[in-house]
Amino acid sequence: MFEQGSDTALVEDFRTRDNAAEVQRPGALLNTGALQSAIFNSANFSSIATDARGVIQIFNVGAERMLGYTAVEVMNKITPADISDPQEMVIRAEALSVELETPIAPGFEALVFKASRGIEDIYELTYIRKDGSRFPAVVSVTALRDAQDEIIGYLLIGTDNTARKQAEEALLKAGALQNAIFNSANFSSIATDARGVIQIFNVGAERMLGYTAAEVMNKITPADISDPEEVIARAKALSTELATPIAPGFEALVFKASRGIEDIYELTYIRKDGSRFPAVVSVTALRDAQNDIIGYLLIGTDNTARKRIEAEQKLLEEEQKQLSQRLRDHHFYTRSLFESNIDALMATDPFGIIIDVNKQMEALTDCTRDELIGAPFKNYFTDPERAEAGIKLVLSEKKLTNYELTARARDGKETVVSYNARTLYDRDRRLQGVFAAVRDITERKQAERQILNLASHDALTQLPNRRLLDDRLSQTMANSKRSGRYSALMFLDLDNFKTVNDEHGHDVGDLLLIEAAHRISSCMRAVDTVARFGGDEFVVILSELDLNRNQSITHATLVAEKLLAVLSKPYALKYEQKGKAETTVEHDCTASIGVVLFQDHVPGKNNIIKWADTAMYESKKAGRNSIRFYETKD
Repeated sequence: MFEQGSDTALVEDFRTRDNAAEVQRPGALLNTGALQSAIFNSANFSSIATDARGVIQIFNVGAERMLGYTAVEVMNKITPADISDPQEMVIRAEALSVELETPIAPGFEALVFKASRGIEDIYELTYIRKDGSRFPAVVSVTALRDAQDEIIGYLLIGTDNTARKQAEEALLKAGALQNAIFNSANFSSIATDARGVIQIFNVGAERMLGYTAAEVMNKITPADISDPEEVIARAKALSTELATPIAPGFEALVFKASRGIEDIYELTYIRKDGSRFPAVVSVTALRDAQNDIIGYLLIGTDNTARKRIEAEQKLLEEEQKQLSQRLRDHHFYTRSLFESNIDALMATDPFGIIIDVNKQMEALTDCTRDELIGAPFKNYFTDPERAEAGIKLVLSEKKLTNYELTARARDGKETVVSYNARTLYDRDRRLQGVFAAVRDITERKQAERQILNLASHDALTQLPNRRLLDDRLSQTMANSKRSGRYSALMFLDLDNFKTVNDEHGHDVGDLLLIEAAHRISSCMRAVDTVARFGGDEFVVILSELDLNRNQSITHATLVAEKLLAVLSKPYALKYEQKGKAETTVEHDCTASIGVVLFQDHVPGKNNIIKWADTAMYESKKAGRNSIRFYETKD
């Protein structure tokens, strides 16, 4: 399959140039400083350098790990085209020929043609391992040039894209948000009972920790798979922070969540085989209808990549003095690494004026390098004052980690980013400015919001659930007491809903509930709350109606009558049965509504809901499709 060959003249040319051109010898590469070594010795990137004809000259440990070949098996023998999917290269050659209006042959030329013309090139491609298995990769290509700007080879840096592809496919197949998170191999979702004994252990937890669900369910707690010393340290820290004794063990992992305090922390998990990895864990208490804790949900993500980046940044910081000189000595090679970084990189002077950027920063801002250099850093973020404050923090603290901002491109696109930054010095330790690595964290922030949404919203209708309803009712009662205005709580129950499930199945019943939720919401003000209480029951809170009780009753009556009208309109419920065409079910449904007025917190939340429920049942006794008020003594 592979053709033997090497470019002796090129190798000799490399060897006779000054040290800045010695890119073909791994020994030389290891002596070029922390930045080069971090990438070429990294098992997380495949770094492949070729001569001008494409014959591989360097094949780093990351390439060996990803592709299964040793460097000896490929160096001076094959090109990167020989380890790439041939079908995809044909397609790429055809697409580039059309795009660039010039014939491009399938093979190595198709992989490096853009880079050879000075065009930025990052693409997706399927690599083929020595054993014949395949994996998707993201590849960045840079042309290597000598002092006369002649191309003497190419640098291809690749990352394994398998995890992202699998996550995308899982999201597309899962449909429901809960399935996307619970079935995702990218999150460990562990649910316990109130004592901490594991009840749910998803595929992500199995993949990350090496246990099967059967090995842990009803047997151990999350504390048993956590670093014991870290659990002890956490218990001590929480005991001091919260001024209450907390025992090491599962209690230390969930104590904040059990008190209703948001809790996201870092912890080392221990796999079945004894190996360890850092995780970021989000904890939520699971509560029943009476607001009693019935268990806990711990969602974790593998934090290894971020820890590795922090370690690499620490290494760069320790080598700062030497790096400044090496950047000058090996400019053309280091520039290739700078441009190939997956993060947006930027350097500013001490006043926040940009002095250098890489291609990723150009893409993030939709501006060219020439446009960015000389411009204020803060101009490219939605909150310029926060951006400027970040620069000042770096200058005062020497470094800054995980500082979040929202970048805004020229075309208006906004991207949530986290940047790590440090001060930049010359070889004489004179301050030159700030160096920052900016990473897109939009997907991570979305995942965090989705997790929080799961805890407070009904999965079917996306309305607030009982937990959020409880909070909203407390707020409304406090506001009414302060203002003296009446508020109202309505308890709605769909009449004869059971017949829908009995005649057409629960899928059609769910469609009716979703449509009913939409109709109810359409009648409400922005300050009002609509929640699904359970089954076919909904609760509506009308906030601060009027100081006069009769006027408030009139207002609540008008809203209730409007709800009866919209809910009694015929429903046309469209659904698909497996292997059959779309079906439409016509159904008529009314509602019974109970209403209670309140002016302060004295009755208590439970009484208000109970009174509205009592009034709703009076409405049903009266023949349904009607409204009844619960009479309270003010």
